[in-house]
Amino acid sequence: MFKIPLSYNEIDAKALYEVLLKYQNLNHEELVLDLEKLASSRLLNKPVVALSSGTAAVHLALMALGIGSGDWVVVPTFSYVASVNPVLYTGAKPVWVDSEPTTWNLCPVLLEQALRKFNARTKRIKAIIVVHNYGVPADMARIQEVAKQYGVPIIEDAAEAWGASIQNEPCGTLGDIGVFSFNNNKTITAFGGGLITTSNSKWEKRIRLLAAQARLPKSYYVFNEVGYNYRISPLTAAYGLSQIQRDKEYVSSRQQVFGQYCKQLLPIEGLTSAMALDGHIASRWLSAFRFPKRTKVKEFVKLSDNQRIEVRIGWNPLHRMKHLSGYPTFLNGTAEALFKEVFCLPSGQNLTQSEQENIIIALRHSLGYK
Repeated sequence: MFKIPLSYNEIDAKALYEVLLKYQNLNHEELVLDLEKLASSRLLNKPVVALSSGTAAVHLALMALGIGSGDWVVVPTFSYVASVNPVLYTGAKPVWVDSEPTTWNLCPVLLEQALRKFNARTKRIKAIIVVHNYGVPADMARIQEVAKQYGVPIIEDAAEAWGASIQNEPCGTLGDIGVFSFNNNKTITAFGGGLITTSNSKWEKRIRLLAAQARLPKSYYVFNEVGYNYRISPLTAAYGLSQIQRDKEYVSSRQQVFGQYCKQLLPIEGLTSAMALDGHIASRWLSAFRFPKRTKVKEFVKLSDNQRIEVRIGWNPLHRMKHLSGYPTFLNGTAEALFKEVFCLPSGQNLTQSEQENIIIALRHSLGYK
């Protein structure tokens, strides 16, 4: 049990109770519909489908695009495994693309190389998954330019980026399909659940059908294909409603935590963080930093563990995993370096000033900076 957890969200029983009171004697589905409406209002009024998880959202995004057995899908190697698992669910195969060093997200140059190489084959890349790591927006302008050139749709994985934006457009709304997660440790949580958004009415209709066991709208039960039990539960939706109503407050809190870390840590020579590009606003789900002296990072992580402060190192590149290592790669070494040099500090909105100060003191000491 960590004394200071990485990204803890307290259960706000009062807020949940107040939401549930409003829906007494109503159809439980109203909770789900109202969550979708509220989320849509935050996402440029794009249609939204609330689902059981962010992973389910990625899966149905792939299904809506017709991705299937033998197809190729670009996946960033510097990401959590939930970005690739749904690709494997469909029978498709990942093409690993490395990060660029500014935002730590999908590298447009390597993406173009991958598309150019596969475009000459019979089996072409059918989709691109872009992840906004730690709430820092990817270079979507350049990624979109490359994707458009090759006619490949983008699935924008904004699971970590609720509240982040690019030129005032919310992350998750710039790709062809956007997905979000409301997992336990996310900035906006429903202790589970997720959602998917798209302006394509055909894809939206397909997603809604598949998420509800592919049951056709008849007065009797009829199914013409395999479906999934991916709809969000009403109780999960209820907590999601209570959270989204205060999303600006929660996002701002994490940004402030990150800002305080930066103020006291960035004077340390060599210490950096992922940078948001011009016109981009990072939500800073996790306060992540990079330090080139890898042994010092290991020492700090060990010290933190001893002090019961939860600190995580950067994502372990997915192409290194035993069952994922046999797929094509387009690498530049960035993900490998980030894995060894990045560490994430406690970032929850309930982090106290004294707790953060203790973390900063421990880190400065570990890195040899008094």
